[in-house]
Formats: sequence, structure tokens, C-alpha cells
Amino acid sequence: VHHFVHHHRHQTLLQSITVIMVECTGRDILTVICCIIVPPLGIYLKSEKFDADFWIALILWLFLFTWPIAVIFAIGYFFEMWSCAGNIKLNG
Repeated sequence: VHHFVHHHRHQTLLQSITVIMVECTGRDILTVICCIIVPPLGIYLKSEKFDADFWIALILWLFLFTWPIAVIFAIGYFFEMWSCAGNIKLNG
């Protein structure tokens, strides 16, 4: 039974990776790379606007000690795990 469950999980993971690889474009790859190197740019490439998520990533990225947090924030935004822009309204 344990072997079957482990095999099933492994098969599901492989299917997920295959789906991600099939649906991934060159722009997506560039955006993920930017999310790691320059998180605000990665968020801008994903949303194509300067919203609250962009400004949060920029502030986190500007301070060297919070750079890893900015990378995590940008990667999470890219994979649509969270977004602050839907909850924060900026005037302008």
C-alpha cells in the first residue's frame, strides 16, 4: 500500500511538471528569472502595471537585508499564490 501511494505521488508530481513545462513560454522563463534577480521587474513583467505588488517588491528589494523576502514575494506573485494589489487601492 505504501509503495502504491508513493508511486501515485511521484506520478502526480511528474504530470504537474509536464503541464508546467508544456504551458511555459519564453516570456514566463524570463519573468521567473527576473523575479529572482530583480523582483520588481519580474512583477512588472507579470502584471504589466505599477500596482501595490510592484511597490512592495521594490521597497523590499532596495534594502539588501530584505532581498530574499522580495524574491519570495515575486515568485509567489508570479505563481499567483498572493497579490496585495487587489486589497490595496492607490490614488492615481
